[in-house]
Amino acid sequence: MGKKEESEEFTFPRPTKTTYKLLEFLRENAVSEYVYRVDIKQSELAKMLGITRQALSIKLKPFIKAGILRTGRGFIEITEKGMMLLGYMTKPVYIMVRVDPENRLAVYDELRKLKYGKISRVSGDFDLIIEVDGAKASEVLNLLSRLPGIEETKTYFTLETLR
Repeated sequence: MGKKEESEEFTFPRPTKTTYKLLEFLRENAVSEYVYRVDIKQSELAKMLGITRQALSIKLKPFIKAGILRTGRGFIEITEKGMMLLGYMTKPVYIMVRVDPENRLAVYDELRKLKYGKISRVSGDFDLIIEVDGAKASEVLNLLSRLPGIEETKTYFTLETLR
């Protein structure tokens, strides 16, 4: 099964001039945001909560209007604003990691198992840059502190996204 997935090739639709302009406009004007998505139908969620679908809709409406939640066919998203309301820091945290050369492969293998964040091998003073949302930073730092071969970490919290 794994080999078949690797060999399958994804082809992108060829954009027309108009769709290319549209995509470029969206990219240039987009505001980066972390969103937490749950793939669930509202009817399923209502049943889990022991309320009707209509009652759930009434409860969700003010949160949607305030930009705290977004809903669509089969999903509900908590926006960055919603996560902040819950007390979570959602802006990206960047963790720079220096790894002892003898332990690099083992550390890379362990970090590949992470289910959140983006991990990039880089050149320079550090070997890795790990990007996670603020709510997960402590968890990642705890993991790093237990891994043999981690020589140094530096953590940078995003204060504001300028563009």
